[in-house]
Amino acid sequence: MDTMPTLHRKLVHIAVFGYIVCLPAQFDFGGAFRLAPSDLFLLLGLLAAGLRLRLDRRQFSSWHWGMLLLFVFASSVSMLRNGFLPKYALVQKDIGFVLLLLTYILLVQSTVSWERMYKLLRAFLISVLCMNAIALFAFFSGVKIPFMMQDGRLSGMLIDPNAYGGLLVTAFALHIITSGGPEPLLRGWISAIATLSLSGGILMTFSRSSWIGLALVLAALAVTKRKQLLKVVGGFAAAFAGLLLYKGTEYLNVFATMASRPSQIQSRLDILTKAFDWIAQSPIVGIGLGTYNYELRIIIHNTPMWFMTEFGLLGLLVYCGFIAWFFFVGIRSYRAADPKYKPIILGLLLGHAAMIGLSMGIEALYQRYWWFLMAMNAACLKLTIPNSPKEVSHGTNEKRICDVVSSGNLNPGPGSSTSTSSRTGSG
Repeated sequence: MDTMPTLHRKLVHIAVFGYIVCLPAQFDFGGAFRLAPSDLFLLLGLLAAGLRLRLDRRQFSSWHWGMLLLFVFASSVSMLRNGFLPKYALVQKDIGFVLLLLTYILLVQSTVSWERMYKLLRAFLISVLCMNAIALFAFFSGVKIPFMMQDGRLSGMLIDPNAYGGLLVTAFALHIITSGGPEPLLRGWISAIATLSLSGGILMTFSRSSWIGLALVLAALAVTKRKQLLKVVGGFAAAFAGLLLYKGTEYLNVFATMASRPSQIQSRLDILTKAFDWIAQSPIVGIGLGTYNYELRIIIHNTPMWFMTEFGLLGLLVYCGFIAWFFFVGIRSYRAADPKYKPIILGLLLGHAAMIGLSMGIEALYQRYWWFLMAMNAACLKLTIPNSPKEVSHGTNEKRICDVVSSGNLNPGPGSSTSTSSRTGSG
């Protein structure tokens, strides 16, 4: 990124910032296609970066290459099976995956400092909060605002309540973990409102998939951050009490019906049953990319089962390795990081875990905000453990300056040093 001309570098920064701010939004044109404003910013960023995008093997691993080759292989299987590659598979799956990989590279490369990362994560949180405020207003006021509601469930501008629920849970994980740290993403009354707003939004999506993700976050909090867990419980209790005060206790029956939706459960079971039938036919290489949608005009609504069905056992193993790689990277970053930055890394890891929970109910791999979390996770490794002498020297000098400032000695002599206690206090 430093090798780019100033104008190109500024355009990339603007594009990345715009991409993140627009993550909670997309426009549906009568079901024919959907347009995400984030993709327009992605195009701007890629044009500005040009050939200066770089692949660092620590952020773009063999698992990334494996996923790319996997899509090529599954497309070939589909062509052999069907005689052609369905348009849905080519446009939505193949091209869509390549764009997500390019997005990942651009986001990692543009995150050049912790300060930059904090700005991007705050922009993400504030954008989600603004969208959720509009959605909650539509829910409680009864005012019809396009895209905000779907069959009585909050869906925001992501159209799908499950995808929107996943967005809220990942934002919630980032917010609640960092709120107890030395550098919270949100402070004061904004932090309190965020806890209440996100809690209410997650409830009102009635998304069982996102609730699975939330359960994983709460389980991790019970082990690592019990004080934050109490804050979470308080936020959800307040949101639920506010709902009953506004709607009345009779709404409990509606809530139970919306949360259970037995007809949808049966529909999902039918989808999985057909998937198992096809897995039995071709367990190793799968039935080919896009074949399930081409045959039945529906998607599987379960990411691991989608991979097992269309990519086979081979594909499922590659997918699991790809997802697990981010946990290894995050844990490595967490162990090496300054205590000041550990809440950020933990929040990203919990958000990643929440998306795995969400993937049990939707094909979550194509959710842009998941790739944003993965990119920030990989960038943490770059910022925590530099891999070049220049970066190491720069990082050492930066830490030395921070230590001097924290110790109060702004003009140290050549032989002066900072005590361990001062460094610990600054973290």
